[in-house]
Amino acid sequence: MANQSLTDKLAEIHRQEEEISTKSLAQKLNLPYLDLFGLPIDPDGLKILPEETAKKAGLIIVRKQGKKLEIALSDIKNKEAKETLASLQAKGFSYFLFLVSSSSIKDALPHYQEINFTEEKKSGQVEISAETVSQVQGEVSGFENIKEKISQVPTGKISDLLEIIIGSALKIDASDVHFEPKEDGAVLKYRLDGILHEISILPLKTFALVLSRIKILSEIKLNIKAIAQDGRFTIKLPSSNIEIRVSIIPGTFGENIVLRILNPKTIALNLENLGFRPEELELLEKEIHKPNGLIITTGPTGSGKTTTLYAFIKKVMRPEIKIITLEDPVEYRLPGITQTQVESEAGYTFGNGLRAILRQDPDVILVGEIRDSETAKTAINASLTGHLVFSTLHTNDAAGAIPRLIDLGADLGSLSSSLNLIMAQRLVRRLCPDCRKEYKPDKEILEKIEKELEGVAHSPVEKTVFYKPAGCSLCNHTGYKGRIGILELIPIDPEFEKLIASKPTHADIVEFVKKKKIITMYQDALLKTLAGVTTLEEINRVIEES
Repeated sequence: MANQSLTDKLAEIHRQEEEISTKSLAQKLNLPYLDLFGLPIDPDGLKILPEETAKKAGLIIVRKQGKKLEIALSDIKNKEAKETLASLQAKGFSYFLFLVSSSSIKDALPHYQEINFTEEKKSGQVEISAETVSQVQGEVSGFENIKEKISQVPTGKISDLLEIIIGSALKIDASDVHFEPKEDGAVLKYRLDGILHEISILPLKTFALVLSRIKILSEIKLNIKAIAQDGRFTIKLPSSNIEIRVSIIPGTFGENIVLRILNPKTIALNLENLGFRPEELELLEKEIHKPNGLIITTGPTGSGKTTTLYAFIKKVMRPEIKIITLEDPVEYRLPGITQTQVESEAGYTFGNGLRAILRQDPDVILVGEIRDSETAKTAINASLTGHLVFSTLHTNDAAGAIPRLIDLGADLGSLSSSLNLIMAQRLVRRLCPDCRKEYKPDKEILEKIEKELEGVAHSPVEKTVFYKPAGCSLCNHTGYKGRIGILELIPIDPEFEKLIASKPTHADIVEFVKKKKIITMYQDALLKTLAGVTTLEEINRVIEES
């Protein structure tokens, strides 16, 4: 590894010396100098010459505008180059020359693969091999194994590399794949149970080809690198279709990629599996089957709100009712309901979309997020006129939902009458049941837990068995496997309706919740710790004490 690092450094020094020499020669020849490393190459320009011709001539057509070409040339004395330029002129092309190094040409030649990808895409033939992905899933056992498999992929086998990266992510149940280009390589990371893990570092040349491959698969423009772009593609596996949502943003050392893996098994969970206590499930069953009203779930991005709303939809779904969703974007496809997606540029915003949906006479509406005054008012009015509305808000706790809706211009009387239930949630990692270890917390910690759960816990805290993470092959040596919700539910009873009508502050609502002895998120998290589901360290990482 040390020898490889030294080789890479020497190669980089040689490259820098070559660029300095080429730049100096360009000045003497009165030609503009160009470094092609990391530069976007126009696929339409590449199509004009075969790759073998470009390689022999030591030139690359960087850009094509009609009959005008911008050409990067490494040796003006090259016989093949002179013949190629003459041939282009004979075909009616004019050109503008740049002088580049031989290394620049070598860096640019792999862009010819982009043409093949594009042509395959047009013919409908290009895809991630489901067979290879399934095979990789059977071979991968952990992070080190993934790193080893990636290192064994031959240079230039970009399709193979991407299939291994995605197949491995599916095997370990990663939710996201991140590519973060740095000065000396692109860092590959997986997000597993909410935590990012560094897997490998890809050479920048390899990453550039991976980037092109992902762009083509997700129908993102190849030659645009200075603005954010989004797309998606599908992997058709024997068991299910996996949607991959792609986000690309510009960065200091190149474009950053995040692949969000939308695995259907994520929404295969029922309400019973999401972490609700029996009494909470009973309350939810009652509230989500009401004919009208507004149910709000709150929490930051990544707290499981969408999964919870989909679980609500699955629970109430039946042929005799019409369900329409308004999402940004549609993440999972649910059969049997109508799903629509916000398109702000086309004027289909949350506010406009919700009004349009109401004209479709739905029974149940899912609004991905209430983020403006128009959406808030329309959702509240819809819930008062015979519709059951599920939606989300970005607030830190359930108590924060009321002040937030008031800030958005909600009428106090309408708000108090429309709300059925407010929820708050977070996700914590579950202890791996195969390797967790027993331990005894300090007396001070036990006393603190006892005080926090006074009147809530059904058994003495000091007699509870506590567990901590250990790590094994089944949990990738993290000590955790999977996640579970920690939750807080505030039902809207007549007493709470009166409080809402008085325009309460966040502190007023928190005090009300304490008087009503409603279990807070923090208390719920402690109860899950007492049950051996998670750890004190994990809940303190995710949520503040109440």
